[in-house]
Amino acid sequence: YDPDGCCDIRKVKPLEKALAGFDASFTGRKAFQAATRANLPRFEVDTSDAQGRLKINPLIDWKPTRIAAHLDRFALPRHPLVAQGFKSIGCQPCTTRVSDNEDPRAGRWRGQEKTECGIHFTQGKIERTPS
Repeated sequence: YDPDGCCDIRKVKPLEKALAGFDASFTGRKAFQAATRANLPRFEVDTSDAQGRLKINPLIDWKPTRIAAHLDRFALPRHPLVAQGFKSIGCQPCTTRVSDNEDPRAGRWRGQEKTECGIHFTQGKIERTPS
């Protein structure tokens, strides 16, 4: 009933604790995943905290074909839920399968305006709908 609160205690707070003391972090965000990610920069400063941590998006311009080729090249396994129609994997209550014509993240928080769990910020603003 409270996706923002749930994400906060299960994702946001633990990540904040894990990143304490680090000057930078890496993400797995990709531009093709959703319209909200289409123009993300490779490097950004997370100004949501006093530290101003550097956030690096090394895969931002990777397309699904490049990801598949990389997985094949290094014999890396696919997530088993991808074969079942989950193109973006989140927690069970807030993730649904998506159709071929939808953004990969369309199944996250379906029917809500929420688009991110709260661990990503853009231009100093959290990427979620405020409560």
